[in-house]
Formats: sequence, C-alpha cells, structure tokens
Amino acid sequence: MRDVKCNLCGADDYTVRYPKGVAQLHRIVCCNRCGLMYANPQELVDCERFESDAYPKVFDEVNGRQYFQKQHVQLPDNERALRVLNELFPKRGKLIEIGSFCGIFLNRIRANGWEVMGLEPDRGAADYSRAKYNLNVTGDLLPNPALPDHAFDAVVMLHVIEHMPDPAGSLREIHRILKPGGVLAVETPRFDSLMFKLLGRRERSLSNCDSHVYFFTGPMLRQLLEKSGFEIIRVDLVGRTLTLERLFYNIGLIARSARMKRWLASISATLHLDKFRVYINVRDMQRVYGRAK
Repeated sequence: MRDVKCNLCGADDYTVRYPKGVAQLHRIVCCNRCGLMYANPQELVDCERFESDAYPKVFDEVNGRQYFQKQHVQLPDNERALRVLNELFPKRGKLIEIGSFCGIFLNRIRANGWEVMGLEPDRGAADYSRAKYNLNVTGDLLPNPALPDHAFDAVVMLHVIEHMPDPAGSLREIHRILKPGGVLAVETPRFDSLMFKLLGRRERSLSNCDSHVYFFTGPMLRQLLEKSGFEIIRVDLVGRTLTLERLFYNIGLIARSARMKRWLASISATLHLDKFRVYINVRDMQRVYGRAK
C-alpha cells in the first residue's frame, strides 16, 4: 500500500468518493483542487505486478482465454485508431505499442507497413507475441532508459494509462521517445459519461477493474496530455465490440446479483452467445490523439 498525490495537479487534498470495497478493491478519492478521481492508497497495479518475479510468467490461449479472446474480438475497434494513424502518416514510420499484450494488434499494425515494437510488462504475453508473431516486444515498463530519444513516429496506448502508477510521468517519457510532431493515440474509459452518471459505483470500468487506479474525464485527460507536451489534434468518443456472452456477463456485474449472474451465464452457455458479436457505443470511452510539441 502506498499513499499517492493527485497525478494531475499534485495536490494532497481529497474527498473520499467510494470507501475501500464499495466500488472496487481500492478506496477511490476525488481531488478537491482539480477533480481527478483516483485510487488512494494504491494496493494493486497490474503493470508492476506483471513485472515482479512473484507473478507467474505463463500465457497461452487456454490460461489467458478471456483476454486472448478479447484481443481478437476488439481488433476492429483498435483498427479504427490505426486508420487514423495511417492517414496522419501515409508513408508510415516507426511505431511502439505500450501494453502490446499478446501482439494481435501489433501484428496487424505491422501488416499495414509500420516498423513496430512493443512494450509489455506481462512477460508471458511478451514471450507469446515473440513466438507466435516474431514481433520485437520487450517485457519492460515506462520509464525505459533503453528507448532512445525521438525514436518513434507514433505511440499507441489503448486501455493502459488507467493502470499506470504515474500516468503523468509515463506521458512525459512517451513525449521523450516521440519525434517532434510524432503522435500518441491513447484510449481509456471516460468518467464524465452518461453511463457513469447513471450507474455510479456499479459502472463496469470502475466496479469490475480493481487494477484501474485512475479515472479520467475527457477534459482531465486532455489537460494531462497538454501538460506533458502534447497538442490535442483529435478526440473520438468510442464504444467496444464484445460477444453477447461478455455483454451478459457485464450486465450481471452491473446488477451485482449472484443469482442474475448465474442465470445469464446459463443462458449464454445454452445459446452459445460467445459466438455472436455486437458493437455498442454509449460514448463511455475516449480515444485521444496528441501531437508531440
């Protein structure tokens, strides 16, 4: 456990929004100066846990079935971000994905003509991406002194920043490794969405994700990027592709009813809902593109 200050404004003045265990594992607080919502103290941060020697370095389609399937299912969503980068860089260039996991999206980026590299703290997933796709993926965290200054034209970081123990420091490091004029594409849940206003502590990205430790509204994420040396060039409010099985699972989580979870799981298994996909956009996620100044 460690106490942390506000990552956006640096203040150590907050109000408890959700006590420990009410919304998720952490106590969630709200900065009294800027309004950023974050976990304090922080007890579990995925990227640090993955890098530790205590975490089992095992990943395959069986042990990581849920995340492995999710990477495939959400590939069309990620490709929308790739199309924007392709338009910005018609001649392509060098790209690094922060949190490349098992390499499915990074492999697709490479197929679009980019010279790619991945940074993935889950060493099992990093090993898999190297063995399966022959990708240049290293099992490290940011900051990473081994990455040279101004080496990349683009950085992709999708659903990673909310897990980071120091998002501001990571963004400064990304600015360092980007060429002047290079572009960062970052995606994360949005906590000024209608879904959060309606559901509060039951909102899926809060209640089902103990490893989420920062919760950004749209203006707060843009402000953090600007403070880190980026000019905002595009903001998309996006949704996600998911299986009907996963949709039913999420409904059970929101309901917070064990009986409903079992009932929905039974329906999913009977009807093989894992075979059906749907795209839902309730504008609860934000994809922001920033150009390094």
